[in-house]
Amino acid sequence: MKNKIYITSLHLMHGGVEMAITALSNALVRRGYEVEILCTYNLGTPAYPLDSRVQVRYLTQVRPNREEFKQAVQQKNIPGIIREGLYAVRVLRLKKQVLIEQFRKIRSGVIISTRNEDSVLLSHYGNAGVRKIAQLHHDHCFDKKLLQDFKKHYKNIDIFTLLTDQLQEEVAEMMKNNHHTKCVTMPNFLPAGEEKAPNVTAENQVVAVGRLHPVKGFLRLIRLWKPVFEQTGTVLKIIGGGEQQEELEKEIAAQGLEDGVILTGSMEHDRVLEEMKKSIFYAMTSHSEGLPFVMIEAMSQGLPAIAYDVRVGPKAVIEDGKNGFLTAEDDEKAFAEKAVLLIKDPEKRAQMSSAALKRANDFSEETVIAKWEALIDGKDDLRAENG
Repeated sequence: MKNKIYITSLHLMHGGVEMAITALSNALVRRGYEVEILCTYNLGTPAYPLDSRVQVRYLTQVRPNREEFKQAVQQKNIPGIIREGLYAVRVLRLKKQVLIEQFRKIRSGVIISTRNEDSVLLSHYGNAGVRKIAQLHHDHCFDKKLLQDFKKHYKNIDIFTLLTDQLQEEVAEMMKNNHHTKCVTMPNFLPAGEEKAPNVTAENQVVAVGRLHPVKGFLRLIRLWKPVFEQTGTVLKIIGGGEQQEELEKEIAAQGLEDGVILTGSMEHDRVLEEMKKSIFYAMTSHSEGLPFVMIEAMSQGLPAIAYDVRVGPKAVIEDGKNGFLTAEDDEKAFAEKAVLLIKDPEKRAQMSSAALKRANDFSEETVIAKWEALIDGKDDLRAENG
């Protein structure tokens, strides 16, 4: 009998982590595993299609109130700050409490934790008979709190998966005194059956996707788009919702790009893929990335990519000059020049589109899920371990 698998999730709405959790859950149930997602918040219908055989257990009926608290602070509403602050403390305590309770109850199978906070709790409260797998879905950025947790609070984690070889090597070195936990490279993957097709440009547009948060660098993308739009008339579509909406709208107005940049808001996943299919290339200006799943998806639709060469992430996907371009961090002029080049050179774009499709195949479900099965079933034939 195959192990039952539990996967932690903060919520199941839009986001790269949530997309990866959904893809992994679906892939595992298709291979005969019983999968249950331990989901902290119930924020509505899951954003990504979930196989009906995947069980979802919502652990709380509360909702996070970050935006309400932020608004109260901005308005200097003292009663509101007190009220929202007390509620936030209650939610944080409950979030921790319900996960501890679940970890203590589970006495066999495999638990996959998907956030650092969950992994720390899993290490402390997970039972000995459970295989404990922790994931990091982003760059650690040498954050002191994260590094401290890796070194001191992952001692009972069996497997720690990192998205790229670079992250795996760095974290393995940090955890070299931990002789129990294996650090393994495990990329995200494209779900089986997700259509792969050569790029046929139907519209003069470029696409970027992500939550509207400062880490995604959309402010600098809007700034650099002004010369691109002036030279080519190509429209930039930024797909996603989030806290930075108003700030981005103001920047679009300040740059005079009301006709050149469109904030579409959040979209259903199939509509995102449709927008990718009719775009010229994918643009990424994040300040920090892990392994950019949405970029891999764009490549699966035949889109070359242009990205800033931040510390980790884009370089693990883009082969510079072959399936896209990497530009120096924050070099807006270079990014804009590469954008204009791709827009104006259809022959170059066609070559890169073909290479992008080929690169996307490296992140197929079939390739990656075999590694997951080896981890879940306790096989020790994967490279890269501590000690």
